[in-house]
Amino acid sequence: MTLARRLGQATTEWVAVLLACTVLATIAVKTSNSGLVLLPRLSPLFAEVGQSGTGRADGGLAVPTFLSLPVTPLPTIDGGSIVAISERLLQMQIREAPPGSNSGPGISEFTDDNAEAWCADFVSWVLRAAGRPFTGGASGGWRLGWTLDVRGWFAERSAFRDRLVADPQPGDVVWFTFGHVGIVRRVTPLTIDTIEGNSGDAVSEHTYSGWRLNTSIGGFGRPVGNVAHEKD
Repeated sequence: MTLARRLGQATTEWVAVLLACTVLATIAVKTSNSGLVLLPRLSPLFAEVGQSGTGRADGGLAVPTFLSLPVTPLPTIDGGSIVAISERLLQMQIREAPPGSNSGPGISEFTDDNAEAWCADFVSWVLRAAGRPFTGGASGGWRLGWTLDVRGWFAERSAFRDRLVADPQPGDVVWFTFGHVGIVRRVTPLTIDTIEGNSGDAVSEHTYSGWRLNTSIGGFGRPVGNVAHEKD
């Protein structure tokens, strides 16, 4: 066989291989699409963050089925009292004394006189004062002292949503992946304002830009149940 004929045969074989790969790739794409779940857009917030090619035209997000993220919208609550109480505590300029002691005027009320990291105690106290207390915790049930307990409490009641599918509102509890929690004060498509205890040894306010893409924010819990009327 001449060299020219061998080259021609090789070219033909490569063309055949490329055509076969194209057909297989088309089949694979069609098959893989059946294994994706299109999460519905829970609010305009999701579409306006700038998914930059990771989402779909309708604002949904295609994710593998194994993630099993809850997508049912949570009931809307009146979080005004939760925010109002948090803002009042912020105005009081509550701060540790001495710094780093996890104690001081006001803080001992949050922790029920337990000198401990108190961001979860702050959230617990606010929800209790707003008539939406935690249950099953310390101090008669209302106080959860650990951030994972806060997340778990909401998750057990199907009231926790991962950041990627959450539709946060004022009065929600934000859970951070580095072991911290706070109260959602205000939400815009690109920013979330919070009030947090034990942030800089004080009750502090913060703004998080691009929160949907902020991996430090794990998700949000909504105090949808266990409504009680507090008696002074």
